Amino acid sequence: TLLDRIKEQATLPGTLRQAPNLGEAKIALDCVKGFLRGELRGTDLWGRRGVGYKDPDISAFTRDRLTGIRSLLHFYVTPGLEGNAYGRWGASARLAAHGLGRGLHCARVLASLAREFIVTREVLNVNPYGEWNESMLADEDLANDLRLHLQSLGTEITAEKIVEYLNDPLVQAEHNIDKSVSLTTARRYFNELGYRFTSPKKGQYVDGHEREDVVYYRDHIYLPRLAELQKRIVVFDDNGDPQEYTGTGRRVIIWYHDESIFYAHDRRRQTWYHKDAPAKPYAKGEGHSFMVADYFSADFGYLRDPDNPKRNAR
Repeated sequence: TLLDRIKEQATLPGTLRQAPNLGEAKIALDCVKGFLRGELRGTDLWGRRGVGYKDPDISAFTRDRLTGIRSLLHFYVTPGLEGNAYGRWGASARLAAHGLGRGLHCARVLASLAREFIVTREVLNVNPYGEWNESMLADEDLANDLRLHLQSLGTEITAEKIVEYLNDPLVQAEHNIDKSVSLTTARRYFNELGYRFTSPKKGQYVDGHEREDVVYYRDHIYLPRLAELQKRIVVFDDNGDPQEYTGTGRRVIIWYHDESIFYAHDRRRQTWYHKDAPAKPYAKGEGHSFMVADYFSADFGYLRDPDNPKRNAR
């Protein structure tokens, strides 16, 4: 039978495999054209044939395969075409693949699909797009376990920690993981899990800056007094030159105090945080601190010892 003959040919090396019969190929060509065209729309109430054809309802993936099979069979059974592929199975496959913008591998696949179509008259209507490289995190149990693991790491979350976790033999056995995870893949998982590399959201300070007594002193004592004193200071222009004093009473020179604090536990604050992580109140300071303070004024610069200018108040 035809099926037995094709099965037998499929077991032979490519150089010994016989090409399909031209008659069988013509029948298959008409069949594949019908698949791509779709069914007739039927007849109307007066017995006339409807206009056009119904949508064949096949995926783009299957349509591409059927189009390639149609091209191959067309070149194979049609004499006189450019390329002289009539009756030449391999040449027809190469021309069909070339028409699709592909190479020899595509030609081999089309030849195999066309042989199968001649026998079965069908191409599975499947669409594997998106499944070849399906993310490991499609497994919700694994994704949830990984989220819990990242939460346990606090601010010490890195892509290396994800790789280490997913390559753990116990984790792989529990979730049927049969391959290792690269560092690049682990970095992509951060976005899938909802993490962003950023600074932590800042909540309110808890060191008393907004205490009621502090706010009262600032608004009712310090700022009003500073405003009064600024009426009696010398103003400098954009070039740093002092303007003529126009105030009343004795001139005032304001000495400002500035400070920098260096913490023993200074470190980078940016790390991987979940996009929905809430802001947390935190205390100022990270461990022991070292303060560097100085005084300066617009008139005299930094405060220094008049007897020893190299000695300052810092």
